[in-house]
Amino acid sequence: MADSALRPSFKDADWATKIEYINENENSYHSDGIELVEYGLGYAHMIMPLLKRHLNSQGNVHGGWLAALIGQAAGKAAMSRGFFVTPEQLSMNYHNTCSGGTLHAVAKEKNRGRHLGIYTVDVRDDADELVVSGTVTLYIQDKEIDFPREKRNLAELGFAQDEQEGISR
Repeated sequence: MADSALRPSFKDADWATKIEYINENENSYHSDGIELVEYGLGYAHMIMPLLKRHLNSQGNVHGGWLAALIGQAAGKAAMSRGFFVTPEQLSMNYHNTCSGGTLHAVAKEKNRGRHLGIYTVDVRDDADELVVSGTVTLYIQDKEIDFPREKRNLAELGFAQDEQEGISR
């Protein structure tokens, strides 16, 4: 592919292109409907439409999914500066139950040093009720983000096929 047809590097891309990179290259997003919808320096807003498999035996969203969403949102907020991160610690507090609709996770940078960043995340439902809040500490790697500059053909990767077959990833 000619260089003129390639997207810019992650570091040089605008926020809309960074959102596109992330949504396209995070494989776990495709089968669970998770999507990055707003992005900025030290900030990420993600959504997750609740599916039946996200609910526990009581009919409410399972805490494991909430923890995963908190971790993803914090990680993306930290990655906004152009470096990969590794989770160190996550804590969360439950406030309300939720059994349907779409969850909105908003992550904000609280403090960032050379190798550690602390991020707060609020997860709200469609009625803007606080479902869970969390704090995440991330290790900031020295490795710059290097997402592929060519667009992926997601249809060829079989995510829809996996979903139809009930394969969870």
